[in-house]
Amino acid sequence: MSAADTAHPAEDLPSLGVVVTVFHRAHFYPAALASIAAQTGPLPRVEIVVVRSSDVEIEVPVGFKTRGWRCEVVRSESVGEGPFFDAGLRLLSTDIVVPLDDDDLWEPGRLRTIAHTFRAHPRAVYFHNGQRFIDVRGAPLATGLALRHLRRFSGAPGGPPSVVSTGELRRHPGRLAHWGSMFNNSSVAIRRDELERCTDHLRATAWLLDAFLFYVAASSGSDLVFDPAPWTQYRVHNWNKSRGSRTLGPFGTSERTRSREGRLASVAALRKMVDARGASWLDAWVGREHAYLDLLEGLREGDESRVRSLRRAVQLGRYLGYVDPVMNLLLSLTALGQTASPRAASRAYWVERGSATGDVGGS
Repeated sequence: MSAADTAHPAEDLPSLGVVVTVFHRAHFYPAALASIAAQTGPLPRVEIVVVRSSDVEIEVPVGFKTRGWRCEVVRSESVGEGPFFDAGLRLLSTDIVVPLDDDDLWEPGRLRTIAHTFRAHPRAVYFHNGQRFIDVRGAPLATGLALRHLRRFSGAPGGPPSVVSTGELRRHPGRLAHWGSMFNNSSVAIRRDELERCTDHLRATAWLLDAFLFYVAASSGSDLVFDPAPWTQYRVHNWNKSRGSRTLGPFGTSERTRSREGRLASVAALRKMVDARGASWLDAWVGREHAYLDLLEGLREGDESRVRSLRRAVQLGRYLGYVDPVMNLLLSLTALGQTASPRAASRAYWVERGSATGDVGGS
């Protein structure tokens, strides 16, 4: 038992509620649930809710029962990340909410780290950790290649955890890439009471759940904790993005993608949420999200309109100093290249993605 465990026994730690979302991908979720059962302790009270789509039946690990953890499985017909996640959130009574996507995994000490972090920082509402990257079979991927493949050019943060106030976020909007990121649902933990203040907006957010959780925290006025330690294994696999207007679904079927309309509508929901919470200083941050995604979707789709490409480059250029300045600059320059040769820019985009991880997309 560590000194931290001795100083703060499990009963003094905030309770943890895990929401696992299993949407069509029946072959990944057992490993995700096993990574929960393998968490090391001592731990506080843990509640687990598995939200499943109608085509997936869930087998709950025996380890949950032997540890005394309550686990509920709920079926949801909701479409979109926010409504699907909300179905699990409503069943929790814990202090902290901890999402887990069905294709990701946790290192054994993650829940213990989260509990002790929130115990040590009572003003914190949000926790985000780093990631290791694995492929569809669970084999490790090089962090640098995976991050570049996922359009995250500033690299992986290092050093000790950072406790960041909203005042620091306001003063240094480009430091987020240094502290950590808002990337990946399975790397986040957030106080339930703060999240429940935003459930109407959560249900309106079909995409970008990880960004939604960050903006809930950033608009709260309380602290955020970024821990560079890779407590999450993030799976990069081959059906999230595809060349052209279609994407390969989890059963190998070709499905039409609605990523542009879904992502930009979710950005609009983010803006409504932060404005409703009196955090209009975040409008520029959300403006960057819109400009970045609009540009990236145009590049992915191979948009041949030079006028639109130039407009997107200029628009993202307005927000170069927000979130990840290196990524913003590189994508703005790429969009300018698209104005000169749209097809060459799109081909280069897909070649780079394929060479990074064997022609796969980021989850």
